[in-house]
Amino acid sequence: MFKRVKQVISALTATINKADRDFVSQHLQPSEQKLFWNMNKPDQRHALNVAYTALRLADERTDINQQLLIQCALLHDVGKVKGDVSTFDKIVAVMAHKAAPHWAEKWARQGRGSRIDNLRHAFYTYFYHAKRSSFLLKQINCNPVAAAIVGSHHETPADNDPPELMLLRKADDLN
Repeated sequence: MFKRVKQVISALTATINKADRDFVSQHLQPSEQKLFWNMNKPDQRHALNVAYTALRLADERTDINQQLLIQCALLHDVGKVKGDVSTFDKIVAVMAHKAAPHWAEKWARQGRGSRIDNLRHAFYTYFYHAKRSSFLLKQINCNPVAAAIVGSHHETPADNDPPELMLLRKADDLN
């Protein structure tokens, strides 16, 4: 519960500074940057925090492609597009998932319109943003390994998962 309260406060107070902008420019191609900057500021801040955490977790590991890890961390939520879901609807989707996960996922439906449609779309985005992110990355011919990792970051871990995916999941969970 405390983690969720912290996330709401972070979302409402999110900022991006010059060092953050430079970090994004340094690690993403222009087409990838466009997707990154097309997220809401709280999602941008979250992605940056995930990238910074992932780098700390990867410190001194020789089995990690750090550039791939940073790329995946910065892009893992680009399926959450600015203006697509309101902060309130996003909060409701998260709470519903915690209270009734099977119902919430079944209730999710893509497509905006009425107030109910928008809320159902928020649920859809919550559950399927990883796949949406991967789809968007494939459309811009992003590194296919990065697109696959991004698309899998909410799937159940498997024994053959690349180490970058395992660190992405851990960094995402910590943020």
